[in-house]
Amino acid sequence: MLNQARHLQLTPNFWPGSLPLSEESGRIEKEFRRYYISQKLPVARAAIGLGFLLTIAVCVLDMSLMPQAFVEQAIPLRIMSMLIPLALLFGATFLFKDRSWLPYLIAAVAFVLGISTLIVGAIASRTGAEMVSWGIIFTTFNVYLVLGLTLRQSALVGWPMFAVYLGIAIALGAPMQNIAYGSLFLGFSNLIGTYASYILERNAREIFDNKRELTRLARTDGLTGLFNRRAFDQHLRQIWKQAVRDDKHIAVVVADIDHFKLYNDCYGHLKGDECIKNIAEVLAASVNRPLDMVARYGGEEYVIVLYDPSMSFLDAFSRGLCQKVVELDIEHKASEAIPSVSLSIGAAITEAAEKITADQLIRQADDALYEAKKQGRNRATVYRTEWGQQTTAQLAAVLS
Repeated sequence: MLNQARHLQLTPNFWPGSLPLSEESGRIEKEFRRYYISQKLPVARAAIGLGFLLTIAVCVLDMSLMPQAFVEQAIPLRIMSMLIPLALLFGATFLFKDRSWLPYLIAAVAFVLGISTLIVGAIASRTGAEMVSWGIIFTTFNVYLVLGLTLRQSALVGWPMFAVYLGIAIALGAPMQNIAYGSLFLGFSNLIGTYASYILERNAREIFDNKRELTRLARTDGLTGLFNRRAFDQHLRQIWKQAVRDDKHIAVVVADIDHFKLYNDCYGHLKGDECIKNIAEVLAASVNRPLDMVARYGGEEYVIVLYDPSMSFLDAFSRGLCQKVVELDIEHKASEAIPSVSLSIGAAITEAAEKITADQLIRQADDALYEAKKQGRNRATVYRTEWGQQTTAQLAAVLS
């Protein structure tokens, strides 16, 4: 399980399903959507609140300046299709923790607002009122720029509103010059908005991907590509809580390259680094389950955590690692165990995670590693409770 780089697709996908995603790519895409929503939510929330206040102000102007026939039809429509949806949408942005559905709700409300604005324009045309047609252009720019929608979501609102505008204008027999100018301005508003939305989403994707990569590098051992000790400690703490909650076992496997100092002295540090990487690849290939992890713990030492293994599996797994490393057939003439590179492995498993700490389990695996070395190395030993516990300081004193 190498901590390999996995990148987000940086180009926004306009057509749904046009680029099939692997399971891993789909997971990263979902992570980005959550990130994008969280980043855009404050601005979107402000825009929704200001849109609500703007609609109230427009209603006040309507009642003050517009003919009575227009007011009687337009005000109820604005209340039902604008003020109420905006108020509910504003409240929804605060009430729910799972906001994956929020962009779709915002898009639906924005589309309703756009259509309502067009219908109000039709009412003005029928009642002979002079109607300012900026509302639909204002709504269009909000859809693309401030509501936190992706390129695809915003385009699926903005361009249909443009089509509905044309349909209503033609159906009502609006003067051709009005249709022409209105279509020109609204069409270019959508073009500008689409491009701006593309740039906004692409920039957000690049920032998100860069943050993920920096986080990955901070958790990765530079030589082997495995997780580093810091990442291992964090992961162990997380799955320990899960094991306590679900009453599952946790196993820790500590592996050490036999007589590695002698190997470096005999073959040089470049060969030593190559040896460490080769063994890391073997260990990484042996750990495939989602909650398991292999990490470089320091120098020539590796550590593996296994979630809920059986004792028989742990024993077979540890012995198998020793055999796989021997099968690499890396020459080690200076070894006092066998004439090739080998591993000594210590393993320990919890009886119940709530009855022991993670540090104690690692110490038990260290005890088992010491026992494997004591027995001649190139072997795996699983900790037995009857041994009692030796402190790390005691082990260090014995091994020094």
